[in-house]
Amino acid sequence: MFRPFQKTDPLYYVGLVFMIFPLGGVSWFGYPLWTLLPSVLFALAFIAIIHIKDDYPKIIACLWFYLLGYIVWISCFIEGSMMWFFFFLVNLLVWRFGDKIKSYRFISFLLGIVIVVLVGFIRATSAFNKVYFFLVATFVLTMLYTQHQTQIEEQMKRELYKQNEAINLLAAENERNRIGRDLHDTLGHTFAMMTLKTELALKQLNKQNTEAVRKELLDLNQISKESMKNVRELINNLKYRTVTEELAAITEMFALSDIGLTVENTVNTDQLSPVIQSSMTMILRELTNNVIKHSKASACQIHIFEKDGFIIKIEDNGCGFDELTGRELSSIRERLYLVNGQVDILSSKQPTVIQIRLKDKEN
Repeated sequence: MFRPFQKTDPLYYVGLVFMIFPLGGVSWFGYPLWTLLPSVLFALAFIAIIHIKDDYPKIIACLWFYLLGYIVWISCFIEGSMMWFFFFLVNLLVWRFGDKIKSYRFISFLLGIVIVVLVGFIRATSAFNKVYFFLVATFVLTMLYTQHQTQIEEQMKRELYKQNEAINLLAAENERNRIGRDLHDTLGHTFAMMTLKTELALKQLNKQNTEAVRKELLDLNQISKESMKNVRELINNLKYRTVTEELAAITEMFALSDIGLTVENTVNTDQLSPVIQSSMTMILRELTNNVIKHSKASACQIHIFEKDGFIIKIEDNGCGFDELTGRELSSIRERLYLVNGQVDILSSKQPTVIQIRLKDKEN
């Protein structure tokens, strides 16, 4: 029923410090004692509406109208200056729900402000008080507009970050294909030459022509040295992100995506072989991209440890797989061929748990 705690939640709680006015108003400003109960319920309703999942729209609606009704009631009949409490609803509209103008919350919010201003105008005993209500309403609406624009800008930044990440993934895939072509062109030609030279040497050996055999073997030796040099150059030109760097990039990406992330890494990844390290990097990138793009999760955990090889275990509270066909994560399975690995879906949903095992083939 309640979503996990998020790092942005304390920003909502900061506003609760202003509850000192309706609660302390009983002693300081002569508010009726019975107003303590609805004020306490207001604070509890505000905390609840922050944490309750969107899967319970009726409960959210009840909490929303209680918050709105409390502000309208206390502003109209107890203390007009309490209309400042509309800022609680501004934060919810913008950051909690991201509501559009046509939503019932936005419409009821505007209606509540209009009611408070009208009642304030009618009950005001001086021109100053009338102007006060108008200025507070203007300030609240300006706050709503400003925060809404800020939210749009942050959303655009997140979308741009995701697009850039997709571009980087495409660039990495293109680089891998280029390296594959270079290896094919270099080694394919080399092996063809070595095969031809070997066949010639065998034929000359059958003819007892040792000088010709010697010449072919010298050529083979030279071809082998040149091939080794070319392969080393290709490997030196291969640039990949380390596991440590990838985890740092993933952490930043999850922060922008508003998905809580916990990482537990007990492996000294800097000491891994290049093949294992590059495989882990690409697998982590693909798994976490799936969580961000498809899972609709609010929390994710990554655990990397060593047990009969290297284990990557990733868990999220998203929608998971509708059904398992055996063809899931096919691209990851292909990557695991190089590292004698396997992928297991330990839980298909609620939570979704995927475990990857990697192991050097020579081990």
